[in-house]
Amino acid sequence: MVRIGLKIYYLRTRVRAISQAHLADRLGVRQATVSHIERGRSEPTLALLLELCRFFDVTPTYLIDPDRGLPLRPTDRWALRDALVTVGMWIEVPESEVESAGPGRVFAPLLPGQVFYDEEAHEAVTDMETAEARLRHLEERRLEDQERSHDLEQEIEAELREHPRRRKAKGEAKGKG
Repeated sequence: MVRIGLKIYYLRTRVRAISQAHLADRLGVRQATVSHIERGRSEPTLALLLELCRFFDVTPTYLIDPDRGLPLRPTDRWALRDALVTVGMWIEVPESEVESAGPGRVFAPLLPGQVFYDEEAHEAVTDMETAEARLRHLEERRLEDQERSHDLEQEIEAELREHPRRRKAKGEAKGKG
């Protein structure tokens, strides 16, 4: 379970690589407010939550859903929040559901419970003959993603527990090496 403060810390340090002071300035809040939210001492107001979503280009669901991992998915982007399916994704539908839309084109319905694939998964499952094999592959990918997310969460939690000056010194040492 990933808390909102950890996600904000992850987005600020790993995705955008900015300081708390810079984020606070952009959001119009005090640096202490950002620090308290990241450390779990307080929660952002609804207005601040929306500003965070806009600033980091993430959906509110990404930030507030504790079951969603740290790594961003295409569907977590604020700019794409109104899209049912994200660019680059594929949908699997029974052949009987596909309708002709003219020469060389087809329509496929978007129904609840349908399987969606990103580009990597689409390439992997294209050669698989059975739906069972495809679902097994998707489950394996889901478990791998879950494990990567858990490892990243542990790393970020440990980093956040460190004193800010030690984190800064480590960051500077990495930049020199």
